[in-house]
Amino acid sequence: MRTLGKVDLGVYARAFVLLVRNPQIVLGPLAASLILVLLFLLMPGEGDGFVSMVNSGIAGLVSQLVSSFGLAVAIIVADGAWRRGRAPFDAAWDDARRRAGDILIAAIGFSFVLYVAGLVGSILPVVGSLVLMLVALFFFVYTLPAAAIGGIPGGASLQISLERARANPLPTLLVTALYVVAFFFAPALIASALAPAIVKVSAIAPNVVPAIVSAVIRAVVSSYLALVLAKTYADISFGRRW
Repeated sequence: MRTLGKVDLGVYARAFVLLVRNPQIVLGPLAASLILVLLFLLMPGEGDGFVSMVNSGIAGLVSQLVSSFGLAVAIIVADGAWRRGRAPFDAAWDDARRRAGDILIAAIGFSFVLYVAGLVGSILPVVGSLVLMLVALFFFVYTLPAAAIGGIPGGASLQISLERARANPLPTLLVTALYVVAFFFAPALIASALAPAIVKVSAIAPNVVPAIVSAVIRAVVSSYLALVLAKTYADISFGRRW
């Protein structure tokens, strides 16, 4: 197994195998993605005026919380899969429900930090907002794992993530890059590759089918991210080598 400092590069390959063996990891992000599809169908944020702004603002906040909770559930299942090879979804769901308060507080903190970074960066020239958001993501990428599998109270998860990132810059850099790819590039690239098939099927329901296909793609990609994120956090926090 090749390693680069504290980075086990084999994790990125083994995560694919674990995802195939444990497809239930997809269930949390898939449920979250489908909820968001329904949310944006009910609250599209179209039109002008105060109602549209409120709809968009509420939808954006709920979107962040729902997506974060779905990812946290996947992280819990992924952690079990790394430790035991198999991870029943019902046990992970029970854990997620018990930790729901901490997970949601961590999600709010994480979203707020990224928002502030983007807001402050917007006063800087050219790509200042993007750069500051990437820096914030680097230091706080472990916020959800800390709350979901680290046993850390939601309010302290940001501090724990900051400490882990500063102490382990190389694995954090790689998992941050994966986070960016998983959320901003991979779903669009996969959807583009499947576009001809999606166009044929979407004739049945033009507004719904593409949204559902996109939700499934995001869920699968998020599940892979959850596997790598869970293993990276566990390794740098507890020194696990499963």
